Amino acid sequence: MPSSETRAQTLGPSMIWRNWVSNQVCRVKHFEMPSSDDDVCRTIKTAASTNLRVRVVGTGHSYTPIVPTDGVLISAERLTGIENIDPTNGSVTLRGGTRICDVGLELRSAGWALPNQGDIDLQTMSGAVSTGTHGSGDSLQCLAGPIIGMRIAMGDGSIANFDASQDIDVLNAAKVCLGMLGVVLSVTMKLVPAFDLHDKIWREDFEECMNHLDQLCQENRSLRVFWCPTEHSASLYSLPDTSGIGRTRSKADVCEIRTLNVTTQPSAAVEAQAGERIGPSYRIFPGSIPMPNHNECEYSVPYEDGPAVLREIRKLIQTKHPSQIFPVEYRTVAADDIWLSPYFERKTAMISVSGAAGEDYWDFIRDCETIFSWVKGRPHWANFTAWAGPRSKPCTQDTGILFLKGLASTRTVAS
Repeated sequence: MPSSETRAQTLGPSMIWRNWVSNQVCRVKHFEMPSSDDDVCRTIKTAASTNLRVRVVGTGHSYTPIVPTDGVLISAERLTGIENIDPTNGSVTLRGGTRICDVGLELRSAGWALPNQGDIDLQTMSGAVSTGTHGSGDSLQCLAGPIIGMRIAMGDGSIANFDASQDIDVLNAAKVCLGMLGVVLSVTMKLVPAFDLHDKIWREDFEECMNHLDQLCQENRSLRVFWCPTEHSASLYSLPDTSGIGRTRSKADVCEIRTLNVTTQPSAAVEAQAGERIGPSYRIFPGSIPMPNHNECEYSVPYEDGPAVLREIRKLIQTKHPSQIFPVEYRTVAADDIWLSPYFERKTAMISVSGAAGEDYWDFIRDCETIFSWVKGRPHWANFTAWAGPRSKPCTQDTGILFLKGLASTRTVAS
């Protein structure tokens, strides 16, 4: 039987890795699936001793090249589970590889819930928070917002603890770190008491929606709008059929609107009403979007500029890119203090555009990014970008990246 030292120097096999839409592909020299913190640290130390780069992957839900490497790829697939629910502090500690969809039921059983989620709940928690993944709501921050603690395996194989009670600035630098610090072993997040959501969808003409868009944002806990250029657009995202719900019979140039609000009504109260449902928050948050057949570009713009930017994107599609018929999504996110967050110190409207997989959509994306740049748009880290020129960033973004690089190399907070 090999000694522990021999085992520590043995890394996994070579393999080809692909993300969920296969637009990011790499051949890694070694693929590792550790199941414990010690396994992660041992893998990092072994890789460092042989000068191999290390990256970590969750479920591969990012379009951008934040995972590919020719060195060692660590999978978070076995680093899963709820470590602790603290009812006194109203918080939960999750292992980094825990998928969002695997958290809700256990939290609900204990009387708690995540304050917000996005349209998709298949991501790992570490991947979602590290890239600034968000849901929607004027008063709701991105998924990294409620984090009060993190444990990260650093580049030398040591473990660092980040705690809001000890140094909130360092924690805010680490929350959205894109894997630059190391492997996220666990996150501790504030919770809210368990709640039910009333989900309502309907259709409106574009101009009608725009006339009360700000009111919709303010009056609902969560709002999601899909502008559909053609009658075929909704089907590309498998959106629910709203042809008989709403104030218009139009099939093109319409907005598919979805609102979520906290309710104490029983689900039976809306059973017979088309386009409505009630249920536990963790079941209602995820939308209908399936595994994608598209690539997505998403930008954060100032909240007050959101409607005007959406109008410009609509004009661009109608006049210059009529073949780009995927729905354009509009959501809102509250400001935060996270250094590399697209929502840093800015209440935000999030606007996403998509292109069909395998098609040449780069001219369209570049034109969209030009519009986003007019209002100092910030790209979402997990969604692709074609912008090659100067890009507006949060005022601390460059500083944040330099800080993270320095922290990773000096390990000043390593415990």
